[in-house]
Order: sequence, then C-alpha cells, then structure tokens
Amino acid sequence: MNFIQYIKDSFEELNNHMTWISRENAQKTTVTVAIFTILFALGVAGVDYVFQEGLDNFFKLF
Repeated sequence: MNFIQYIKDSFEELNNHMTWISRENAQKTTVTVAIFTILFALGVAGVDYVFQEGLDNFFKLF
C-alpha cells in the first residue's frame, strides 16, 4: 500500500466509520477543560508564590 492510498483510506475511515460527538458537546467539553486548566494554573501560581515568600522570609533571618 502506498502513502497516497493510506491517506485516502484514512479519510474514508474518519468520514464513514467514526462516531463523532455533537458540536455542542465538543464546545462544552472544551470550555470545561479550559476553565479547569486556568484554575489549575492559578493554583500552581499561588503555591509557587507562597513558597517563594516563605523562602525569602526564611533566608532573611540569616
């Protein structure tokens, strides 16, 4: 099987033999993932800030 035939077969498989979720469901899932990603990033930034301040204060003692 050559490369061109492989690409054609792949597209045929994706178009005719796959079950896709609805556009609305995909949008809701994308928004949910984006929100949790932002919340996780803010949480990591908060922990980083607390540790940095704590270490800065600890090293000021010496």
